[in-house]
Amino acid sequence: PLPSIDPPMSEEKKADEPMAEDADSPPKTDDAPVLPPGVKPFFVSDSHAQKLGMKTGEGIVDLLPSKFFNKEEQIAQVVELGFMCPFDPVMKEMKECPLEEFLVVTDTDSKFGEMFLLYYSGDAISSFTEAARIEEEKRLAEEKRLADIAAAKAAAEEARRNAVYVDEPMKSKLYVSETMESTVEEVKELNINHERPLLSLSIGRNLSSCGQKLQLGDRDHDQTGIVEWQKTRFPEFDMNRMERDIGIQAAPEVGEGSTQTKWNRPVNMATQYTAIGTSTSTSTSTGTGSGPDEVPEVDMDSLAGMLGKTLGSVEAALQQNETVNIFTDAMSMVGDDDGAIGSKMENQLKELRNFTDLDFSKGKALSCIDWHPTKKGVVAVSVCKTMSFDERVEVSGQVDVAYVIIWEFAEWIKPQLALQSPQECFSFKYNPTMPNIVVGGCYSGQAIMWDLNEAMADIEKKKLEKKIDKNGEDEEEQQPPVLPTAMSYIDVSHKRMVADITWLQPDCQINHKGQILAPEHLDDKTYQFMTIAGDGQALVWDIRYNAIFKGEYPHIYKPKSSSKTEKEGTKIPWLPLFRMNVKRLEGVGELSLCRLLSNLKSVEGDDTDKRSHILATSEEGDLVYADWRAKRKFAGKGDDDDDGANDVPEFVQWMAKDHNRPCVSLQQSPFFEDMILTVSDWTFNIWKLGHPKPVFSSPDASTYLTGGRWSPTRPGMVLISKEDGCVDVWDFTDSSYKPSATLMTTPSRITSMEFLTGKTATAKQQLLAIGDVVGSLHVFGVPRNLWKPVSNERNIIHNFFNREIKRMDFAEKRQLAREEEYSKKAAEEPEDDSPPPPQAEGVVEGGGEGEGGEGEGDGDDADIIAEEETYKNLEAKFIEQLGLTAEDLPEGFDLSKLGQEE
Repeated sequence: PLPSIDPPMSEEKKADEPMAEDADSPPKTDDAPVLPPGVKPFFVSDSHAQKLGMKTGEGIVDLLPSKFFNKEEQIAQVVELGFMCPFDPVMKEMKECPLEEFLVVTDTDSKFGEMFLLYYSGDAISSFTEAARIEEEKRLAEEKRLADIAAAKAAAEEARRNAVYVDEPMKSKLYVSETMESTVEEVKELNINHERPLLSLSIGRNLSSCGQKLQLGDRDHDQTGIVEWQKTRFPEFDMNRMERDIGIQAAPEVGEGSTQTKWNRPVNMATQYTAIGTSTSTSTSTGTGSGPDEVPEVDMDSLAGMLGKTLGSVEAALQQNETVNIFTDAMSMVGDDDGAIGSKMENQLKELRNFTDLDFSKGKALSCIDWHPTKKGVVAVSVCKTMSFDERVEVSGQVDVAYVIIWEFAEWIKPQLALQSPQECFSFKYNPTMPNIVVGGCYSGQAIMWDLNEAMADIEKKKLEKKIDKNGEDEEEQQPPVLPTAMSYIDVSHKRMVADITWLQPDCQINHKGQILAPEHLDDKTYQFMTIAGDGQALVWDIRYNAIFKGEYPHIYKPKSSSKTEKEGTKIPWLPLFRMNVKRLEGVGELSLCRLLSNLKSVEGDDTDKRSHILATSEEGDLVYADWRAKRKFAGKGDDDDDGANDVPEFVQWMAKDHNRPCVSLQQSPFFEDMILTVSDWTFNIWKLGHPKPVFSSPDASTYLTGGRWSPTRPGMVLISKEDGCVDVWDFTDSSYKPSATLMTTPSRITSMEFLTGKTATAKQQLLAIGDVVGSLHVFGVPRNLWKPVSNERNIIHNFFNREIKRMDFAEKRQLAREEEYSKKAAEEPEDDSPPPPQAEGVVEGGGEGEGGEGEGDGDDADIIAEEETYKNLEAKFIEQLGLTAEDLPEGFDLSKLGQEE
């Protein structure tokens, strides 16, 4: 047997183009090896290889590298056995062999499609044998070299064992370094040799510029032009915390303090009343007299008339006070004090479940949480790797899988289902009307969809079988991952990661032009959802894309022709139904959207149809209000069938600056439809739709904020998650300048947070799901005093927001008035390049000096002077009635001046 070696191609064959191919040879590609001339690949089964003596073991590739066979004997075998002989396919090549023996070579890598190669030409056999001979010589030479090395090592070891040591005195020699010169040169290169003397420079400051006075002014926090300096997190900086043993002695601090209470001078006061007598005679009933000792009298007839008129009202009032409803709960009007009863531990979150899977979620971040809309105790999370942008660039293009895992409260150890995706899904949502449909947005910008019907039916079947077979094993096999039903075409998807996703309401289904469908085409189910990304696009997708492409829904989209696709059997691509490019109001640049809020509700008194209105935030910190049914700029040009290339709809209706960094949470209040919560890195704002500024802005937090949610049961409570694993509870019925409580949830960074709402929520308990950066899903039970509303809380919060809005409007009007006054003053002043003279003390800005100023303030000064005079007159009158002297009055009070003014 000879080793299997591919002989080089002959020069004649290289020059011959194109080279003839055998009919049975596999097709060639640019990277496929070229089959040498005189060689034919063919198939030999394992049993035939055993009969031919080519096998060396039980394995498939345990074969001899090559073997010669007699041509006449094998031709006779083919004639005798026919197609049962392994050489039947190469009968023609065997006959063409000019030698008595042909060569069979094994190719375990199947470079040419088969594992056996027939060398039937003389040149091919000679070239192969020559190459095999050369390889054999090389192998023998290598073996000889290794044997010589082993023999030398053995001889050296034997000599070391048999060595004879002679004790001779050590002779000292002069040390000579072989690298001394190179070392000296390296040291010279490291030294800096100055080619010129060093220069000295002295920098100073003029004495006249030192000690100059600076004029600083005060600025309110709500003034425009404020500069915000935020904390910056440097990811490469890692601070090592070290422990030290130190001793601390607490010493009481002594401080001196004093207070002065207001002292009121005691004054003797007296009052006297005179008894009123009665008289039956008409002549003496006038009640008037001239003497001081005369007692006034009252007329009994007038008193009796008054009592007669009021008798009915008095009797009715007395009867109402005495009447009691025995069926009324006497304690119904008493306030609920459960929130104030209990210890501090009752205000902490109680962890009910903790889900972690070692295969799917361990060490990964949970970027999104969504509760099952109809089934209790089922929650899904999206699992993503915690990598930086540079790390993602290094692994970009590599094949990887990600998962959306579904947990059930009845199973703690392993998830109920795992939804597989070729890309990481940073956002996903259950279909609220068809819960077995789940859609998500991938990191590549594509939309993905899963159908859970078959997987859920399989799970129910296994549960039923487990109930019937009670003696079976308790261990259940892991349900295989659910593969996606559909994935959008990448060329028409988002160019950046899908940042947020939301389902449209059943009454808000649209066609390919963005128009809302007529009621006869709607039902109680939703089939469309919207996605946004950082490329400035908002796309609407329809899960019935197959039926729409086939023309089953002409009111949504009329396809041009689908016969070609149906004949060829090509898979129908999933394309967006409607595309909205969101640009800035200035018309320059696209908005990088990061959070989306649709299905906005109209408030009382507002008849605007807001089904097509959306609210989004950008990565630059802008709050954007858009309408996909907006009018076009050049309406009326062209007909309706035009593609609208020249018509650019003004989708963005309103924009405002929200934060300086991207928004991490955007949610509408469940109690006030026009109140919106936005959360950024350090602060959160509460907006009212239609107002250019936030109604409430929180102070800067101590650490990064990662999310926020309105309480689904309390109108005035907001929960804010932070990077340190804590949750701040803002109760606006308690305080609005700091959080009412801080709850500890997890030692790691919180990445997502979601309340259980909808049909599956109960009135006895409120559940909160929190995901962290290490892959753990925590389900907490919210304390009763944090989810049960206080008495009349909705009206309290409504009045609070109204007060904040009035304060904001007043501040804005006052600022405008100040700016107008300043502009008028600047217009009245003469244009002069010389600096204005310094103002003296008492000069009022915008007016004259003291009370002599001219302008619009003359009327106000006159009113102030009149009120001052009225006050002084009253003061003089009181002093006269009380009989006060100069000694009784405070020090510095000029009684003579008061008398003159009087």
